[in-house]
Amino acid sequence: MKRIVLFLLFMCVCVCVQAHADQDYFFRDFKSTDLPQKLHLDKKLSQTIQPCTQLNASKHYTSTGVREPDACTKSFKKSAIMSYDLALGYLVSKNKQYGLKAIEILNAWAKELQSVDTYQSEDNINFYMPYMNMAYWFVKKAFPSPEYEDFIKRMQQYSQSALNTNHGAWGILFDVSSALALDDHALLQNSANRWQEWVFKAIDENGVIPSAITRSDTSDYHGGPTKGIKGIAYTNFALLALTVSGELLFENGYDLWGSGAGKRLSVAYNKTATWILNPETFPYFQPNLIGVHNNAYFIILAKHYSSPSADELLKQGDLHEDGFRLKLRSL
Repeated sequence: MKRIVLFLLFMCVCVCVQAHADQDYFFRDFKSTDLPQKLHLDKKLSQTIQPCTQLNASKHYTSTGVREPDACTKSFKKSAIMSYDLALGYLVSKNKQYGLKAIEILNAWAKELQSVDTYQSEDNINFYMPYMNMAYWFVKKAFPSPEYEDFIKRMQQYSQSALNTNHGAWGILFDVSSALALDDHALLQNSANRWQEWVFKAIDENGVIPSAITRSDTSDYHGGPTKGIKGIAYTNFALLALTVSGELLFENGYDLWGSGAGKRLSVAYNKTATWILNPETFPYFQPNLIGVHNNAYFIILAKHYSSPSADELLKQGDLHEDGFRLKLRSL
């Protein structure tokens, strides 16, 4: 009897190990045949960046629309995306020069940036540090940087993960990416819990994010004549961060896709896809809705959930807002 039990346990372990070995993780096993060419990485190797000592951005929105960002804000955002692209290029191609350039960018900001002095700048840290942290996660084994890890610890105070808004969704991604960059298992566990909490607090039973659908395109954030004109855009923006963080958690031992929160996310996925496919069904439909097709993150959600509307959109291929380069991943 004892031998039978031991045999069954051995077989169970073998099956589990094999299942893990066969698992095709989206980011950890990122594959792409022509990513360096499509992202023009060889040209980016020669580009210079200008890190700033101080981030002092003015508010993104004014009473009439979007404010032109200052030079330091532009530089920070550009550096975040560029470091991500180069690190992803390294992950895919193992070209050492891409990894070295990514670390050069990350270390430059770690060394230079000393103060974050406005609420808008704190927002920008919250929204763009995930790209930098994921870049470091891609290359840290080959190019460890204590300087950049110290930078993450300094910037973590600006995470907005406690908020039940799009800022909170990106804050969760900030926390998850920080946890992976720092090998902080406690932060990863807390982030998995917070991910589920955010879903239940921010997304209603019908799959709607009430704090997102009323967004205008001015500093009258939830009102004025354009109330809701960016409602689908902000829904997409929040779900993008939640989706990427959910996938990162999944790849690192926290499978939340089938949880109660995951099931509610699937409802939001289908609801949002239906709005995008048929914008007139959106509660705040109006001509010239902004950011309707900012839904490249559907590529990840389609791995885990079924939605006829989303499937149709994926077939059409009109997917935008792809800072994480999801469309470049091949099977």
